[in-house]
Amino acid sequence: MIEAVLLVGQLSAGAIVAHAKEVDLEIRDLSARAHMEILREGTKKERVFDIILRREGVNYKAIISLVEPPEMAGTRFLVIAERGKRNRQWAYFPDLDLLRSIAGRSQDDPFLGSDISYSDLAGGAHLDDLLHRLVGEEVVDGQLCYVMEGIPRHRIHYGKLRGWVRKDDFATVRARFFDQQGRPLKEATLGQFGLQEGALLAHRIEMQSLTEDSRTVLRLENVRINQGLTSEQFEESALREPPGP
Repeated sequence: MIEAVLLVGQLSAGAIVAHAKEVDLEIRDLSARAHMEILREGTKKERVFDIILRREGVNYKAIISLVEPPEMAGTRFLVIAERGKRNRQWAYFPDLDLLRSIAGRSQDDPFLGSDISYSDLAGGAHLDDLLHRLVGEEVVDGQLCYVMEGIPRHRIHYGKLRGWVRKDDFATVRARFFDQQGRPLKEATLGQFGLQEGALLAHRIEMQSLTEDSRTVLRLENVRINQGLTSEQFEESALREPPGP
């Protein structure tokens, strides 16, 4: 699933990041069903998958289990994101009973042919792994937002990230991703926010390519937060079993 990596307020960069982590860490674990539409050059593909996620401080683990299309049902992915490290990911293919790691440049490949990469599913970068600066204020959908830029401390696919955050509740409503040369690659728009168990979460994310005619819409439903998911549910061996709360 995609994480809110840039949140800002009228504070120093360090204080801004601290507030961002407070908001982010309200979600200790999560489960949901995701509906994904891939719209490219007049065509549409649909994907459905279940996701479970568990945080361990600023680190987290997630399992994605495909439901549709039927020929891909049961394929699962494990994502482990740790501060200061490159994300680790594995895929399980039930027809072959094959479990393999996703390494190197494969993490930057499109997830299921969408505009979301495997790395994006793991949040792209931790807040602490970015050098932040406040660059201004802009209005988005009638609401005043702060704008923050983040430069990765460690080399990842993106050379720079920019986020637009509402002033009233620190909800990230837009994020833009740039390549190593500073050229814009794609932009995410977040909406349909819901408050559950004290946590604010976007239930709709649209990722628009800025280099080609392509966009991906991701919608979350049946969202459950802070159920007490255990670390054992996120072992590699768990990929061979359907995920559950």
